[in-house]
Amino acid sequence: MLHKPLFFLIGLLLSLSNQTAQATPAFARQTGEPCSACHMESYGPYLTPNGRLFKLKGYQAGHANELPDLLNGFSGQAIGSFTNTQKGVPGGAATGFSPNNNFVNDWDALYWTGRVIDKVGAYFQLNFSPQVDNNIHLAMADVRYADNTNLFDADFIYGVSANDGPTMSDVWMTVPQWMYPYTTSPVAPAPASQTLMTQFMNGTAGGMSVYTLWNNMIYTELGAYTSMASNMQNGLGVYSRNNQLIDGGAPYWRLWMQHAVGPHVFMLGTYGMQANMYPQYQTSAGTDSWVDWNLDTNYMWMEGDHMVMLMGRYTQDQMNLYASQKLGYSSSVYNNQSNLMLMAMYTLEQTYNFAFSFNNIGGSANPAMYSPAAVTGSRNGSPDSQYFQLQFDYVPFGKGTAMTDPFMNLRFSLQYTAYETFNGASQNYDGKGRNAADNNTLYLATYLMW
Repeated sequence: MLHKPLFFLIGLLLSLSNQTAQATPAFARQTGEPCSACHMESYGPYLTPNGRLFKLKGYQAGHANELPDLLNGFSGQAIGSFTNTQKGVPGGAATGFSPNNNFVNDWDALYWTGRVIDKVGAYFQLNFSPQVDNNIHLAMADVRYADNTNLFDADFIYGVSANDGPTMSDVWMTVPQWMYPYTTSPVAPAPASQTLMTQFMNGTAGGMSVYTLWNNMIYTELGAYTSMASNMQNGLGVYSRNNQLIDGGAPYWRLWMQHAVGPHVFMLGTYGMQANMYPQYQTSAGTDSWVDWNLDTNYMWMEGDHMVMLMGRYTQDQMNLYASQKLGYSSSVYNNQSNLMLMAMYTLEQTYNFAFSFNNIGGSANPAMYSPAAVTGSRNGSPDSQYFQLQFDYVPFGKGTAMTDPFMNLRFSLQYTAYETFNGASQNYDGKGRNAADNNTLYLATYLMW
């Protein structure tokens, strides 16, 4: 049941809509361009063609700093939200929270982004989670060198990126680090299955890659990642005994091709990673072997006040869980899991954004990995989940016409997630009487960046 605070938030959202990545204000101050020049819906993280080139060229463009160079790179962000699930979570949606209808300070962030020196740029994001995780951690880091030359009578961009996770270096929204939707409720139940690369989105790995873009058409990237030492993870605020420990290095690859015809841009790509890992830092039983490969595609149309984006991604993970089976973490050695995501987005006047997505998660039944437990578990040991998401965003600033530009940006978001199946079933999926639809989630969020 929706309580009075929810009606208040909806009323506030609607009233504001009648008034006249992340896309950090530091980038806008550096380039002299509004957030809308590089981001769909003027906020991010969804990149326009200009935004993709800005990142691949090492965050270098522009000399319009409105603050001293050292200070110009700093930005901040605060995110607050309200979450309602169709049925409350017994015992509380998270530690210190009510079973339902929770107001949350999702996380706050301090950024330093932009040009460091000629041909070298950086993106750093330090997150503060005062309520849910109760920690401070380095969420994203990307330091890159980039340059360009001429090859076969076409522009050839080349660079090196040192970053804190696979796909951090990417420019498309079909990869784990930048995947739609960029944020979801931190206190709502979520499917248990995780692909290989999503396990390293918390900043526990580090690596380096080299990349090239020829003729703004063919992109290649090769790199490798390894787990950070436990002491370093502790220092960065991301250590957990549940983390996976990469044995040596894990190769990563990325390839995509794009073609532009007038206002239309088409992209087709693939990326993947192979890793041998010690499960939960247990080195006594050997390693598990994971291979994660992905196919992704994107279509974008931009003309006048209208933007349309269509995207899709298919992920397949093949897992040989020798060590996990010996340690009792897995019921079988050979396992697989898959994930299909399809999304359509329409943006009007870089201000109003409407999106719809479909997600299907499948995989081998594994009762040891997906065991019965209230809310988060699986009665039949299956990771299968299927759900739809609807989202509306309103971004009043970021077009270069408001007094707040380029020093502040704001986004209001309304998101609804509807589950058909959850962790293996539609009815009584957890063995405790909870149904998939009980996790249907209404999520209202406000993002403030300065």
